[in-house]
Amino acid sequence: MANGAAHHSLGVPEGMTCVTVKLIDICSISKVGTKSLFTPPVPGFDSIGSVPSWIVLLEHTSGRKVLYDLGIRKDWENLHPVVAQRLKGSTHEIIVDKDIDEYLNDMGIGKEDIDAVVWSHTHWDHMGNMGVFDTKTDLVVGPGFKNHFMGTEHPSPLGALIPTDVEGRRVHEISFEAGSKNVVQIGQFSAYDYFHDGSFYLIDSPGHCVGHLCALARTSTSPNTFVFLGGDVAHHCGELRPSRHVPLPESLSPSPLPGAASSTTSAFTPRQWFSKLQASRNRDTDMALYQPAFGHNMDQVLESIAKTQEYDRDRHILVLLAHDAAFRDPSVPKLPEALNDWHSRGLGEKFRWTWIGDVWRESQDSAWSCCS
Repeated sequence: MANGAAHHSLGVPEGMTCVTVKLIDICSISKVGTKSLFTPPVPGFDSIGSVPSWIVLLEHTSGRKVLYDLGIRKDWENLHPVVAQRLKGSTHEIIVDKDIDEYLNDMGIGKEDIDAVVWSHTHWDHMGNMGVFDTKTDLVVGPGFKNHFMGTEHPSPLGALIPTDVEGRRVHEISFEAGSKNVVQIGQFSAYDYFHDGSFYLIDSPGHCVGHLCALARTSTSPNTFVFLGGDVAHHCGELRPSRHVPLPESLSPSPLPGAASSTTSAFTPRQWFSKLQASRNRDTDMALYQPAFGHNMDQVLESIAKTQEYDRDRHILVLLAHDAAFRDPSVPKLPEALNDWHSRGLGEKFRWTWIGDVWRESQDSAWSCCS
């Protein structure tokens, strides 16, 4: 089946309503060791450069507004003490321009206009500062959240609640029980039709963290296009690609390599380099560069990645991971502009293999020396 028709094979229900998708980039993380995130290591690629923690504003035709993730709170020192202490002792460099309420206000959006916040998961770099929102703003979370995070006395150093996150607030834990109202199957994922009209689905994608939620937003109907909000289903595009659904091309044009971006005629033939790199790490050329190094449940982590790879093959679905720095490119619309015309802009193809250039730049000398 052609890639362009894959969303039909995924079983996305028909729908005539879209949500407006707007990206918000107000925080960065850098100096994170790659070995702590994914494996096997790539020689020379030891630390992550500056990456975002994307916040996504979704506007429904009814006027309702939902935020998917909140990024990092500006006063991250006021996270749960266990989390804050870990960060203070880490190598991480954290930069937060503004808290989300400040940014929204600058954009002419009142924090009181936000109907709900969806946490992809309960880690410090996605939770933001829920306390800036009035208690009428719901918190939407995935299965198992209440039992694991509201009922535990053993907070995780990666993410834990503080009272202002939940006190006095409706915490809506999504149920994906088969046969339940508004629950459908899209690909191998269970999905919850949030607005009940096929415009926005929450995706049950466990593994990385208890209650991890991806999302699927319909961005146009002629043709049907979607943005898949991946959260931390993977930290790096190299955990998704290549795959049996999306093999590494023989040639990449324009080239993703440093210094080649200004040349529209440049091309890079990556397979020889990539094959040697993979062989040096006991991986096949058509396997993803990495697999995750950690997760709450590693079997589920790998299952969720495999399910996401089926979405990734569809050229009408844009996969946006929470920390994908490629989408910081000026050609990608950010709030107040909408991302809905991403397909006609060619953004999916433009950024599918950008990460290859980053890995090549950091690792080529070590990779070639170990493989020659």
